[in-house]
Amino acid sequence: MLTIISGTNRTGSNTRKVTQNALDIAKALGVETDLIDLADLSSDFIHNQQYNGDNLPDWLKALQEKSLIPAHHFLIVSPEYNGSIPGYLKLFIDAISVYRLKECFAGKRAALVGVATGRAGNLRGLDHLSSIMHHIGCNVIPGSLPISKVTSLINKEGKLDQGTSDAIKVLIEKLVKA
Repeated sequence: MLTIISGTNRTGSNTRKVTQNALDIAKALGVETDLIDLADLSSDFIHNQQYNGDNLPDWLKALQEKSLIPAHHFLIVSPEYNGSIPGYLKLFIDAISVYRLKECFAGKRAALVGVATGRAGNLRGLDHLSSIMHHIGCNVIPGSLPISKVTSLINKEGKLDQGTSDAIKVLIEKLVKA
């Protein structure tokens, strides 16, 4: 199974539009997929005891059971926030890594997509995210995809241009074969 993570809690974001396109592409390829959209999550996992697995909310444990533990692959789509990834994405990874970390991530594969309105496609953020994923035992495949000037690549219906869609398709195919 491929779990796709939309890496911001911002509703209606370009990241979510890119994520939806990736989800559609994966399904068209016949890949069993699941989606975690951080914009849909409750923020009750953010508290001063969040790093104690006993204090992880039941809904987050259930999310691990449904979307993380059964996954063999992850596609994480992250916007650029201040030259890196959103703090909310890091907090999410921190929260889910205190309870059943190895079952969620150890030895699994991930591909990363950066989203930015500027020229670099969140390259620095992808490097940071890659380091985080490696640290928790997830293998990031080579060839992360930085998407620059994303607003010029999405039409009014939220669909990506053909070149970007093709690049995402190649990345997903590479990931699920890894």
